[in-house]
Amino acid sequence: FTQVHTMSNNNPSKAEQVPNDAEEECWDLPADFNLYAKHEVGRVYYPAKRDCDDGDDTARNSFFIECIIPNTPLDINNKSQSDSVRYDATGHCVWAGAFLLIQCIPELREFDVGNKRLIELGCGTGIGGLAMMLVDDSSIVPASVCFTDNDPDALGVCERNCMLNKLSEKSYSILELAWGKDAGERKGGCFDVALATDVLYDVDLIEPLFTTVSRCIPSRGIFILSHIPRACYNEGNPPEAVEDLEKYIIGQAENYNLYLETIIRPPKEDEFAPEILDWCPWTSFAGGGIIVFRRA
Repeated sequence: FTQVHTMSNNNPSKAEQVPNDAEEECWDLPADFNLYAKHEVGRVYYPAKRDCDDGDDTARNSFFIECIIPNTPLDINNKSQSDSVRYDATGHCVWAGAFLLIQCIPELREFDVGNKRLIELGCGTGIGGLAMMLVDDSSIVPASVCFTDNDPDALGVCERNCMLNKLSEKSYSILELAWGKDAGERKGGCFDVALATDVLYDVDLIEPLFTTVSRCIPSRGIFILSHIPRACYNEGNPPEAVEDLEKYIIGQAENYNLYLETIIRPPKEDEFAPEILDWCPWTSFAGGGIIVFRRA
């Protein structure tokens, strides 16, 4: 960690300027996020059903999630001085894309996803797959979920969340999986539905994600991508991705025979479940959507 001491400056136009003689102090702290943040268990509520909103929280469908709250001092991701050790809390947090899925989950009924084999890609804590498994709607609940991630530590959190919510051991599996060309060899079988929430935080992840999805689901299979536009751009990324990321994602999907079915947009602020807004402010969902693809 590095702390920068700056001279005081009351001029707002110069508030972000760092003087040339700024003194840099190295704290030389170990880059282990476990030292600065701890996993906590929170309760996640689904939106109240429109026909039975009686204000009774005990009757509301909900589940529990163990996670790290974002914006710790480690700022989610940090590298130690040695590149051989990387501490990444991304998969231990819960993100707006998952809560958008939970808020809009009733709208997935029309895609015939219930009682199907579902794979979650980049599952992290498992919040997306758990939301599908535990919703009080048999037309949405999958027959089974395979939770996958490239981070074994995050998969450990996912496993604990499955046990915390008392999932039947026969209803789920957990698999370490890296996206890309070799994913088809380790996907653990063929699935009917693929799910990913808030995983495209880097434009370079689009190609390996779609490669993996196209190998996991068959023709007519469904891919549900709950997307919040927060991707970082790297040198060499096409300008179209910068100009309109969502349009670029949809266009790239067609290269893998994944075609747009619909986009479910976030509702108005007063239509959100207030418990969801306790996790993420309404502004977190700006520009987002649940993009539903069908494989040709």
